Amino acid sequence: MAKKMRAVQVPKPKGPFEIVEREIPEPQAGWVRIKVQACGICHSDSLVKDGTWP
Repeated sequence: MAKKMRAVQVPKPKGPFEIVEREIPEPQAGWVRIKVQACGICHSDSLVKDGTWP
């Protein structure tokens, strides 16, 4: 069974952020896998998503 992760996506332009479940991809040669404990989205990311900046 493949391991899963949670990810944030925007399914359509100017749409809402959505939390989805995805399979964790296998690392390729020269890649490393890290475990993310926490993350965030800054306000400017929201503005770019909405097409209001820059």
